[in-house]
Amino acid sequence: MPSFPISLKPFPVEWNGSERVLCVPEENIVAEVSMTDFAPVPDPWQAIVDALKNPIDCTPLADSLRPGNTVAVMTGDRFTDEMLGERGGLGHRLLDHLNSLGVPDRDVTFVYAPGSHPSPQWQQRFGPSLMSRVRCIRHDCFDEASLSYLGVTSQWTPVWINRVVAEADYRIGIGEISPNLQGGWCGGGKIILPGVAGWDTIEQNHYGVVKEVNPLGLTDGNHMRRDMEEAAGMAHLEMKIDMLVDSRARMVDVYAGQFVAEHRQAIRERGRDIWMTKMDPADIYVLYPGEGFERHLSSAFFIRMEGAELGVKEDGIIILALSAAGGWAASQSSGHGREMTPEQVRDLFKAGTEEMARQMVRRAVNVRTISSLYTARRVLERRKVILVCDGIGPQEAADYGFAHCTTSFDEAMSMALADRGQDASIAVNRVSSAITHPPGRPVAWRAMPWREG
Repeated sequence: MPSFPISLKPFPVEWNGSERVLCVPEENIVAEVSMTDFAPVPDPWQAIVDALKNPIDCTPLADSLRPGNTVAVMTGDRFTDEMLGERGGLGHRLLDHLNSLGVPDRDVTFVYAPGSHPSPQWQQRFGPSLMSRVRCIRHDCFDEASLSYLGVTSQWTPVWINRVVAEADYRIGIGEISPNLQGGWCGGGKIILPGVAGWDTIEQNHYGVVKEVNPLGLTDGNHMRRDMEEAAGMAHLEMKIDMLVDSRARMVDVYAGQFVAEHRQAIRERGRDIWMTKMDPADIYVLYPGEGFERHLSSAFFIRMEGAELGVKEDGIIILALSAAGGWAASQSSGHGREMTPEQVRDLFKAGTEEMARQMVRRAVNVRTISSLYTARRVLERRKVILVCDGIGPQEAADYGFAHCTTSFDEAMSMALADRGQDASIAVNRVSSAITHPPGRPVAWRAMPWREG
């Protein structure tokens, strides 16, 4: 039994195929970090049309396009691919709109823009109807022959982007805004870098995680975001359309315009309210990764640990709870030939941030992969983190940088309260597996504490 003699609030969570209840002292809870759902728009296409007619800080499409112009339409690989294609059919509506402005289908190319993410299902997500109507290509960051060189940013990032995009007369990006690590947020200029950028460009940009600042949720204060936006400017990204979604990936708002201006306005007006929870840093932060990510330790790190760092005091304690029944990671690879094995990533993570930084600067490792874990390892080095799980033993947990490992959440909570005091403030990340979302496209796990900047 827990040693704290007060009322407990239960948080049921999925745990290795069954359910476990995490009980937290109710009177100590000062914040429950979660995504806020707003009502979806009744007509997504009409919402896009309205945004295009009144773009933010740029000329409307109707005044920019001329017959004979070639147009590159780029889409991200989270939700907008299916919205344009198989799930929403918005791609046909956009093509009809371009046709009405004098641009026929033959002058339009849809560019799937995954950066260096593997995307084996991109054609299914676009769907046969869209694929049969207009030219659709998938950007390949490793195909150097398909890239155009644009120069070097002020942060020393050489910029190569997809040649079809570079040579188009007009470029439109369609994306989604939610918290992200390297760029602080998805959306905006990220459709260029990393979306349609070359491998070397992506690697150089993502190495920026070694700076001491926690980049999660930052915009203007994020050096990697500034680098991405400078690259997008070099690529002449004329128009960006960005959507805000609910936990079921339905559009709740849409912004269009100059890629920096629309991005900042979207975050300022709606984005933070959707994804962030207003709170002061707590003494104890309880973190459950949620939405199917609880079986492997490595999948629970990305964004979650950085969010927990923002939500806990410098001398506070983070409790990470998950089954980790599958151990460190699933035995799988992206298949693109430059990915690291789970064992290689695990061993480098154990070595700590100094060695991770050394290997990244030498380009001896996949920088995109390691950069996504570097900041999580940094949290483990500068915050006290207790691991509650079944699949990782105490010695292995210590090798990863955890202060303590136990199979009992009650024990972890008792330890944290003994350390921080029985009246310690507690924040709980509420994300659970109960949220409904499109298959394979989890959403709400990106919820985080409030952050300006």
